Formats: sequence, C-alpha cells, structure tokens
Amino acid sequence: MAFYTDISLVYDDLFPVSPEQRALFDSLMDGGGARSVVDSGCGTGSQLQPFAVAGLSCFGFDPDPSLVSIARRKLAAYPKTRVETGSFADLPGLVPFPSDLLMCLGNSLVHVPQDEASRFLADAAGALSRSGTLLLQILNYERLLREGVTELPMIRASEGTVEFRRKYEWEGDRKVLFRTSLRFAGADEPRIARNEIPLYPIYPEELWEMIASAGFGDIRYYGNFARSGFSPGSEALVCLARKA
Repeated sequence: MAFYTDISLVYDDLFPVSPEQRALFDSLMDGGGARSVVDSGCGTGSQLQPFAVAGLSCFGFDPDPSLVSIARRKLAAYPKTRVETGSFADLPGLVPFPSDLLMCLGNSLVHVPQDEASRFLADAAGALSRSGTLLLQILNYERLLREGVTELPMIRASEGTVEFRRKYEWEGDRKVLFRTSLRFAGADEPRIARNEIPLYPIYPEELWEMIASAGFGDIRYYGNFARSGFSPGSEALVCLARKA
C-alpha cells in the first residue's frame, strides 16, 4: 500500500479534472437532469466535487484508504456527500440511494477480471434510478493491442518534480501487467516508488455487449470527454448509456 500512499499525495496533479470533463459533468446536471451521483473508484474525489458544489447528493467509493481519506477531507464541506472504502463487488451494499448518474472513470473498470466487470455493470444498472445514466471511461484496448503498445506517455507534475512512468507487459489479450514508476525529485537523491498490478482489457465490442446485457440502452461511444467520435485510433473510450 506504500505506493498508493505515495501516489495519493500527487494524484490530483497527475490526473486533474479537465475542462472537457467539467463541461460534460455540467451537461449531465443541466441538460441531463442528474440530481444524485455515484462515483465508483472515486480516487481523491475530484470528479465528484463539481457535483457536490452544485448541491447534488453524492456518494463515492474507492478500494484504497489513502485516496478515500483525501476525498473525505476534500468533500467534508458538503453535507450531502459521503465517501466510503469499497470495491466494485461491494456496490450493491454500499450505495445508499438510487442514483441518476453512476460514473466509473480513470480506466478503473479494467482493474478487475472481465467477469467481475460484467457483474459490476449489472449492479450499476440496479443502483440507478429509472432512466439513469452510466458514464464510463477506459482506454481503447483494441488500439493498444493492435499496435503492440508497451508504454504509455510519461506524465510530469508538480513543476516537473514528479514523473509517472507506465509500462504494459501483455500476457495474451486478456491480461496485462501494468508496471508503474513514480519518481519524486529531492534535495539529494530522488525517491522512486514502483508498483505492479494486473489489468484485464475489455475491448469496444465486448464492452458494448456487456453494457447492453446489463440492462442499458441508448449506448453511445466517444473518443474523449469532449465527445468526439470514437474510432479504431481513439486513445480512450468514453461511454454514455441510459438504463433501459
């Protein structure tokens, strides 16, 4: 858990909420009519914060206690917001209210095997109110597999004092070893935190079938949070779907 404690301190610098994300969130509140939201794998709570500020009922959960602790501090000023520690499998017992919007962002879904991801999507439909919306984002693993990608772009943060390197080691097309290196510049020697976890790729057509089987309709794919068209060359897969 030391790695997650380290990354939690710079998580918001590495993965800030983009203007495109904020615009999408605003549209889901204004045009989409969302009044309650659940964030599955909420990290530090930054993506819940725009909804909390707007006065929505918000609930977030994440398996890492370090990230949950930061999210709780960040969102403490909003009485209609709560954050708990939990995994995808805990969703049915965690969610305290039927939600208008359920999010799973940051490539979180592929951290569990494909069968668990499929169960999570079914549980997500059960946690949504009638005609509720699912917002999901993962990487486009079809492109990564086709192009044999073994390293993602390095991320620099905190005025260049933090570097986050990410490598993929493919074990067939159903599992990837995700190796990360987090480098902190110091007055003397830099400090480096390394981690290795398995990821379980889900491909666009497969994900569509999983979402439809879970009870969603009006499934729409985009290549980014600006809602540009999704194509085989898209780096990301952003999905909006409505509970049928």
